[in-house]
Amino acid sequence: MNRVPPDNQGGFVLAVVLWSVAALTLITGGIVAKINSTLEQASSMRELVRSDQDAMATEQTLLYLLSTHSQNEAGAQLATNIGGLDKDENKSTDPFAGRSSNEVEGPTLRFDGTWYQGIGDVSFSLQDAGATLSLLEPERDTWLRAMSLLGLSADTASQWYDELLDYEDRDSLTRLNGAEKEGYRDQGLAPPPNRFPVTPFEIRNLPIARQNPDVADDLIRSVTTGTGTMANLNTSPPLMLELVHSMTRQTAEKIVRDRKAHIIKSLMEASSRYGVLFQGGQFQTSWQPSGYVRIMLGDRQGRHKRWIGVKFTATSNGAPWIIQYSHPVSFDHRPQEHNTKNAFSPNETTEAAPGADTWPYYSAFFPHQLSME
Repeated sequence: MNRVPPDNQGGFVLAVVLWSVAALTLITGGIVAKINSTLEQASSMRELVRSDQDAMATEQTLLYLLSTHSQNEAGAQLATNIGGLDKDENKSTDPFAGRSSNEVEGPTLRFDGTWYQGIGDVSFSLQDAGATLSLLEPERDTWLRAMSLLGLSADTASQWYDELLDYEDRDSLTRLNGAEKEGYRDQGLAPPPNRFPVTPFEIRNLPIARQNPDVADDLIRSVTTGTGTMANLNTSPPLMLELVHSMTRQTAEKIVRDRKAHIIKSLMEASSRYGVLFQGGQFQTSWQPSGYVRIMLGDRQGRHKRWIGVKFTATSNGAPWIIQYSHPVSFDHRPQEHNTKNAFSPNETTEAAPGADTWPYYSAFFPHQLSME
């Protein structure tokens, strides 16, 4: 019988041991990688759940605040006695007591698109929808002027207008520059619903919007699916100020910047402050929020998450508000300017009139969420 030499036997055992160690190393590495992947997925899911909870909590808190607090010219007037902030114990709390024209406003939750810190990492802004351009069968001259302010030619603006009205009307007749279901089908698009749009994002359904996405996004920020086309110097976007009052873009943007620090109460005050004649007149100017508010929820990086259209009105079933629409949205990321009021910040304070700088951060009005630990 032939025996394996001891030296060869030792080499064979060593090779087996090395291969076993390598196999165990690979198996262990695979298990560790799987565990790390599972932990990362669990962490991501947890953050997603937390973000959804923060967004829901912020939304519900806003609905409560906006339905229970009175309003001034710029937005929701937060009560002066929250958290014992009212230092004058003898001050009247009569809800029917009027306020003088020179009364200093308390902290105001502005309806002009200013971003505030909500619960957790969620930020939000509010827009008075009634102070934007209405999509409900707009007048042709008004629409053409608005599109001209966005830098479009008369022919392109006319095409936008005709396609919008064909999208809204109930017939199947095609306007000169419009499109009905045949035109949509030729471009591989879903046919128009032939009804009024429910959300501003339906603008993206127009064939011409597919060719001009930047114009569509600019319009979405400045329009409403309810009644509107009124200018409010305290809440309207710059486009509406230019459109109604025939002012320059520079003046409109200056008003938008300056109104962060004070509330404009009359055209006379605005004319004196900015040295221009407001041509819109009183009948095209609103001095009170419309009650139709667009809530925009996002995160600290400026990415929009969800838009909610709310109409605050009592109904027959006792509901204090009606949700017109609520859906996730997507916009191209536009970085916020550094050190501006519109920038996302966990320390964003409540916008207030002069003399109210002693009020707390807006986050003081939100309860802290229970820990998920």
